[in-house]
Amino acid sequence: MKKLPLAVLLLALATSMLFAAGASARGFSAAEIAPLESCPNQTDEGLSPAEQAEVMLCMTNFARGTNGLAPLISSKQLAHAAEQKSADIVNCDEFSHEACGRPFTFWDQRYGYLKGCWKAGENIAWGTGTYSSVRATFTAWLESPEHHANILGPYKEAGMALRVGDLEGNEGAAVWTQDFGSHKC
Repeated sequence: MKKLPLAVLLLALATSMLFAAGASARGFSAAEIAPLESCPNQTDEGLSPAEQAEVMLCMTNFARGTNGLAPLISSKQLAHAAEQKSADIVNCDEFSHEACGRPFTFWDQRYGYLKGCWKAGENIAWGTGTYSSVRATFTAWLESPEHHANILGPYKEAGMALRVGDLEGNEGAAVWTQDFGSHKC
């Protein structure tokens, strides 16, 4: 089993539908990483994927709060879309926003999220071992300007998902998807 640093395995959607790249010019700050007392279980791999997704949303909202932004509301539609994207990545063994040949908004649309005026964005990541925890994944996202911009982007809702499976020859890879959205333009 290969172990690669999570930072090497990240892929961001630098632009998203109706989202200009300049929405967040803020750079990463270590203060954006939630302390364990604010978001417990950041390194607990014994949690279910749904429980880890809740911790990821906590981490995301902590980072937004340190930047004076409103917290994101959990969206069932975006959570289902994120779950399907992580499943596509594992099932097609293709780490891409367009896994299985589907555009990044495919599952958002399929679950009825893309109606009216909307914005959407997506972060994906995968890692194994110590690089698979919520804390390691989220920290790597914050250190990436494109991921950081999505986390602090002009969104109101989010869906988080984790799927564990074999990816690119790595057993037990933790595949994360964050889907962001807003219906206000």
